[in-house]
Amino acid sequence: MIAAILVWFVLAIRLMIADVWDETNGMLYFSDVSISLATKIHFVLTQSLGFWRPLPTLIAAVFLHFIPSFNVSWRVLRLVNMLMMTGALLLLLNAADRWSARSDRRRFFFTIAFLFSGSGFIAAGWYANIFDVTAMLILAAGLSQLARGRDVAAGVIFGVAFFAKETAILILPFLVILMVAGRISLPRILRTFLPALILGATYFVIRSHIVPFGQAGDVHGFERQHLIPTLINFASTFWIEALKRPMFIAGFAFLAVSLAALRRPRLIVLTALFVIGGAIIYWGMFLDYENGTLIHFHNFVGRLYLIPVALFLFLLTIEKRDAAIAVLLIPILFGGAVTYRDHARFQRMYKRIYRTAAEAKVKPLRIHFPMKPLADKVRGIDIGDHPDANVVIDAKSGRLIYR
Repeated sequence: MIAAILVWFVLAIRLMIADVWDETNGMLYFSDVSISLATKIHFVLTQSLGFWRPLPTLIAAVFLHFIPSFNVSWRVLRLVNMLMMTGALLLLLNAADRWSARSDRRRFFFTIAFLFSGSGFIAAGWYANIFDVTAMLILAAGLSQLARGRDVAAGVIFGVAFFAKETAILILPFLVILMVAGRISLPRILRTFLPALILGATYFVIRSHIVPFGQAGDVHGFERQHLIPTLINFASTFWIEALKRPMFIAGFAFLAVSLAALRRPRLIVLTALFVIGGAIIYWGMFLDYENGTLIHFHNFVGRLYLIPVALFLFLLTIEKRDAAIAVLLIPILFGGAVTYRDHARFQRMYKRIYRTAAEAKVKPLRIHFPMKPLADKVRGIDIGDHPDANVVIDAKSGRLIYR
């Protein structure tokens, strides 16, 4: 297990090629030394970024403020993500050991599945994934406390996780699954639920004032026609953790295997509803596939699977379903390898842009790519809807076209 963690760290460090997309945008604001730390903190606590997730945003803001170097800060924050992922892994394993007999083989399987997945690699390879990673660490800490019998403390910790990302709400139905699995009793659930619900409700009330749900400024869309496609695409890629191309038959087959491995009908039904609940949370975010397009926002989609997949894997681990986890390593490792390869290629293209801008005699370097605009005054880059620009990003191949 330790060897697997070290290998993952080496691979993640090799993936530190270039800051991309939201990483760069975060650096441009929070690394600006002309803006005071107090102003940045006030912005984090009171303003919308299309979402409101104050805990991880504060972490990123503080690091970027005190490490303003564009060559260093994003690497440090990726390392922070890696350490939080490792912490979450160890806390989950600690909880699993308390709810079922310790097994080194099972711990190794869980480690591989958790770290070497699409979500594991994108968490390490993109610091903007700090929201999911922070929420995952907090939820893992809560499960560790719950396994020790500290129900109220666990509930408080689960409630705090809402302030990292809304996906933390998945822990509430997961507590019911743990009860049906025989790990906690109904009175314990109630003691855990109360503080979690109070803090969770507090978060959503504050959020609704800063970012009204479903409005134009919200990252979440809730259009009725998007629900079924989201459900199908999310469920069929659940264990692959990537939206590269449709893999409906294989994807649903692996999902069926994982559900069948739980054996008990009530547990199977509740876990299936848990997966459906994940799709509802991500309503409107799983509508299409990359289909061979390299420079695409779904390059980062692995982050969305992190919490639901980790909780499902945790359930299989405490249920001692070693064979099922071994089978699931097939799609997990496949998705992880593809995510790693494409994210490396994605970053290399942006590294070429930064080098081209550094060598350009005329600043800013104008590049045509409407999907993800970037006004980088530090490097002298202007990416946007510029049909007359001399440089164009070929999203399909990830190449720069000069004309």
